[in-house]
Amino acid sequence: MERRFLGIDVGGTGIKYALMDDQGKILDQSEVPTPMTSLDDYIQALVNIYHHYENEPIEAVVGSAPGRIDANTGYFYTGGSLTYVHEVNLKELLEKEIPVPVVFENDAKAAAQAELWQGSMKGVSNGIVMTIGTAIGGALILNGKLYRGSTHAAGEFSMIPVHWKNQDGFDVWAFIANTHALTDRLASQKGIDPAAFSGRDFFALHASGDEKAQKALEEFCAETARGMFGLQTILDVDKIAIGGGISRQPVLVDTLNEKMSELFTRLPSFNPASQPEICSCTFSSDANLIGALYHYLDLTDQL
Repeated sequence: MERRFLGIDVGGTGIKYALMDDQGKILDQSEVPTPMTSLDDYIQALVNIYHHYENEPIEAVVGSAPGRIDANTGYFYTGGSLTYVHEVNLKELLEKEIPVPVVFENDAKAAAQAELWQGSMKGVSNGIVMTIGTAIGGALILNGKLYRGSTHAAGEFSMIPVHWKNQDGFDVWAFIANTHALTDRLASQKGIDPAAFSGRDFFALHASGDEKAQKALEEFCAETARGMFGLQTILDVDKIAIGGGISRQPVLVDTLNEKMSELFTRLPSFNPASQPEICSCTFSSDANLIGALYHYLDLTDQL
């Protein structure tokens, strides 16, 4: 009998779920709204998803969610915007309602494990997965394994300080290298309402040869590459994979590689670090589901 797993990917507004086989192939999937009301409503929503497939031979529920999560025990130190999950062992609560094992992984770390298993990080010893969205998520692959850190918080790149001379302390990387930093800059120059100007709109203008769009992308990639350069001097990885919606734009990845090359040619005799390859992630919207399954198989020594 083919093995079946229920994958759950919790987001700030929606819970994606999928029936998968043991290779991460998605057999069926859908989505429901994320409850914003209470922990009880949240648990009930997840239980209802399980019952949707109760006639399938589900071996385990494999989930990803925002927050600082102990992926071995299922304890949520934090839950991102879902504050009712803070300091909750979601695994224990769900296993009282669901008769199969339940595991949860941080969403960015799940995405990185999808890349490690079947994507851009397959066969890579040391790498960085960085997702560019409303903030900067990330994960580290060291010696062929996901690195979690001492308190399960490794890879939270958003809070890296930049602009140290700011009199109020410092700014953080998420403020200058997220998707809105790219689109809002051009929208303000064009007199466009930023709320009505998407990343897709930005790259359409860029492709048309718009000079302001081209300059905005150059500046954005220069700032982002400087942050990557800092990570590289510490971690010395082989590859950096970019995720998030804008990562599907080849011109973004090409420009990041150009800006990284410029940084490495400035002080070649002084800088001992090697230049990493920058590429797009293989998986997009299904990465968290696939990576959550990888986490379960790795946790149970079934890889």
